Amino acid sequence: MNTTTRMLWLALMLLFGLLVGAAAGLLDWAAGTNPFLAVEHAAAGFAGVLALLLAVYYFVTR
Repeated sequence: MNTTTRMLWLALMLLFGLLVGAAAGLLDWAAGTNPFLAVEHAAAGFAGVLALLLAVYYFVTR
C-alpha cells in the first residue's frame, strides 16, 4: 500500500471519528448535560473510535 492510499484512509478515519465525536457531544448537550462535560464526552467518543479504527487498520494491513 502506497503513501497516498494510507493518507486517504487516515483522512477517512479522522473524518469518521470527528462525526462520531460531534454526534456524541451534541446528543449529550441536548440531553441537558453541562457543556464542558458534553465536550469531554465528545473527545472520548472521538478518541475511542479513532483507536478502534487504527487497530483494525493495523490488523488488516499486517
